[in-house]
Amino acid sequence: MRHSPTAAIFTATAALLLATGCSNDKPDRDPGPIPPPPSARATPQPTRTHRTATVAARTAAAKILHANVQHYRNALNTGRRTWGTSQFGPWQTKTLTDLTYQDAFTTADQHFTADTEPDSINTWHDDIAAATDAINQWAQHNTLATAAEPAPASHDAEAALTKADQDAANVAAGK
Repeated sequence: MRHSPTAAIFTATAALLLATGCSNDKPDRDPGPIPPPPSARATPQPTRTHRTATVAARTAAAKILHANVQHYRNALNTGRRTWGTSQFGPWQTKTLTDLTYQDAFTTADQHFTADTEPDSINTWHDDIAAATDAINQWAQHNTLATAAEPAPASHDAEAALTKADQDAANVAAGK
């Protein structure tokens, strides 16, 4: 088989490049960092300044939050009173579906803007959700079948309600 002179030159050049490591004697030039196109450059974001809401707004929001904590405290006390009676079942059904804290949070939050919303309102939301969960666990654990035994302590629910009350006080303080 006969190869053309061009193929022979190509083969010889390839062999030479492979033997020498495909390098040249010129050092590579580092062009440095390539700047992004103008459309991709990030614009500096303004720093968020947190302002404290007015006393009236904080007080109004805290009043809503405190009232909701009291609502759940009353519900827990009703559960304790009705435990072991035929009224416990209906109380339990109502309590397991009680999510009024969501409405209270939304209503209280309307008193603030993104710049004036205190962090404690979100903490309140988390703590009141924990309180309702503790109340629900207590309600689920206590059925009429356990009426012959004392009701388990509901101190987890009380502790969570106390935390939520403190959070509401922090909302009033603008914390």
